[in-house]
Amino acid sequence: MKISALTDIVEGKLLNTPAISFVTQIHTEIQRVNEGDAYFADSQTDLTKAIEKGIFAIIVDFVPDISDLEIAWIKVESLTKAKTNILRYLYLQKNISFIYVDHILYQFINLFKTKELKTEILLLKDNITKDFELLYNNQNNKKVFSTNLQFLKNISPNVENIICQNFKVKNLTIHSLFEISFSYKDKFFEHIRLPKVYLDYFLQITELFEYRIDLKKLNSFELFKPIFINKATQIVPNGQTNRFILANDNENICNIEINFLKEYYSYAIVIVLDVSFITGDEIYLEIKRLNFNALYLKGKDIKYINKILEKNNSSKKLF
Repeated sequence: MKISALTDIVEGKLLNTPAISFVTQIHTEIQRVNEGDAYFADSQTDLTKAIEKGIFAIIVDFVPDISDLEIAWIKVESLTKAKTNILRYLYLQKNISFIYVDHILYQFINLFKTKELKTEILLLKDNITKDFELLYNNQNNKKVFSTNLQFLKNISPNVENIICQNFKVKNLTIHSLFEISFSYKDKFFEHIRLPKVYLDYFLQITELFEYRIDLKKLNSFELFKPIFINKATQIVPNGQTNRFILANDNENICNIEINFLKEYYSYAIVIVLDVSFITGDEIYLEIKRLNFNALYLKGKDIKYINKILEKNNSSKKLF
């Protein structure tokens, strides 16, 4: 791409008269940069590293210390806007579907994607630096999914919005909070690891992927995934205790799961605790102190809670 065209696309100002007139590629991650590329620099440190790697153009949103007059120095008002401008330009002539989904559908898509489906779909990460690289280097994926609606609108004027439907099922049996059986169309799903609250989301994905899914992957599903603990706060297998912990750091998901938990587990001791702003050690002390059957921890994900418990259980074994 010519430097003049790049400057126009990012709505920037060329700060010097460079010796070169073009760039090979454009990057946001320093480890991807090669000689001849353009680079979005967030800081003077990144800028220096990029120059050492043979960059031909630097795009910044701050006043830089111009140390090499042979390369192009482009000043923009916003790096984020400049990045989306480039992506919008690149995708003008591509037959790509940009699709917005909520965080729940996103997790189901991420769970069930296969090698075959990876050639069809691209999952963005709601991180402009990483998403730029994913989209800039995207060659084959025809469907791009993101939980950031505004970002997609900045790239494409046509964004599809998948909203979870209400599906009609038959023979629904709720075996536990975490397991159900049901019939849908001509297929019977028996004893699958899925809370009823996410049944419609699950069926939405089966329709989207045309049933090309592996049900065993539900064992790795992170939403409404319990950690069972005994009285000594040790992690134990399901069935060995009536005490478990649930957690999530997404407020909308928390509200959905807490309401479901209170409705279907009303006969038990259910405690909800916001742990957004307390340390891991403080969370562990609260877990030890509280008497519960179900403890829902808002503000942290379940992997974080699992690490806290494993850390403290490991410490006990040392003494």
